[in-house]
Amino acid sequence: MNKTMAILVAVLVVAAGAVAAFTLIPGDDDKVSIPEVAEGTGTVYGNADGNCFIDKVDVAIAESIINGERTLEEFPFADADCSGTVDSKDVQLIKDMINKKDMKVKVLDTQDKIISVQYPIKNPIILSGSNLAPLMNILDFSDIVVGAAYNTLDPVRDYSIYNGIESGKITKIGVNGTAADLDIVSELILKKDADVMLCEYSGMYDLDSDVNITQFNEWGLDVLCMECRDPGDDMRSLAVFGILLDRGENVQDYMKFCDEVYKDIKKVEGDKFGTTTVLVSSLKSSLSGTGSGYYPMSITAGGKNLADWSGSIKSVKVGDVWIFEDKYASDVLFLGASSNYGLAEFTDSDIAAYEERYTNHNAWKNDRAFIFSTSTPVVVRIAYMAEFMYPDLFEDGWANGIHQDFVDKYFDTDYTVEESRFIKKLSS
Repeated sequence: MNKTMAILVAVLVVAAGAVAAFTLIPGDDDKVSIPEVAEGTGTVYGNADGNCFIDKVDVAIAESIINGERTLEEFPFADADCSGTVDSKDVQLIKDMINKKDMKVKVLDTQDKIISVQYPIKNPIILSGSNLAPLMNILDFSDIVVGAAYNTLDPVRDYSIYNGIESGKITKIGVNGTAADLDIVSELILKKDADVMLCEYSGMYDLDSDVNITQFNEWGLDVLCMECRDPGDDMRSLAVFGILLDRGENVQDYMKFCDEVYKDIKKVEGDKFGTTTVLVSSLKSSLSGTGSGYYPMSITAGGKNLADWSGSIKSVKVGDVWIFEDKYASDVLFLGASSNYGLAEFTDSDIAAYEERYTNHNAWKNDRAFIFSTSTPVVVRIAYMAEFMYPDLFEDGWANGIHQDFVDKYFDTDYTVEESRFIKKLSS
């Protein structure tokens, strides 16, 4: 078993629909209580207990391993320097992290690569897709951002970044969240000391090219791409960013928010949880497979996803009949489109593209096909899925209330959520 696999086996990574226990930051007079196992959320080396803080609990864990009271297998992230052992050097590195000493730390990203990243991050650049964008609001660090590019820069959702770009305080580094202008980035490194680029991992991103990452690294810019496309990854990624930006309390608050939503879903659905069959599309020309973030989203919402193909998507061409086979005759269809807070609602062309593909599907015929926004936070998408799969169990408007709570907590501007703007029934 290789080192990365051993880490993944040893650490309890947050699973879909489950949130790790929360460890509050201990004060100077608090007795340090060492957890039984690592939580597996914030995969930063030195974050021994795996939560969203670097604190004296992490020091105590490293020392307990040195003393033979605990093992590295239990707490793989106690190995702050990734040397394969825990010793006094690791203890000192963790103490340096607590004191916010300018240094490089190691991060296990969501592609199982160990990345060296500047700590603490002081002048970040953001390259954001629709899944990462809501998390930027939770972290609340727009005051130190020097450059940004978004797939869709929404003036409501991305209020602080949007205003920063409009005022010139934040430099726009591209026309979307999948690529960065090399000349602008190099200028930000030279003139504004840009130190780390935070981005959402996606196969579409130019950034994921090793050539581009090598170029940025040679210029002195660290690049950290994390997946944020399912209930586990969005918490793990947020915890990593929170540690690097010293925003652990923000992360903890969000984890509690999600935990309450997911527990409520299971409580309300009871024995019905996991009984409604579902298929999900994130793109008009394809359905999401077992490798897509929408697969665990739908399961966390209480659905039984009928996708039986590996990978993220399976193409659905106009005229295809395989989707009408009995084994794919799901009770519900969730069909994604880009509907934003401050910009366009669902378009007629979005609806028409789905109609010509799915009008003969079981769910469509039974008026249980829904178009939903792929631009809302993961926890919000899950809430909408839960209510619309089990409308007889949830109070009408429950999910919209969750959405409004999220907006009220994490948006910098007043906004009233209108359900129909983010999910609509597609009638036969």
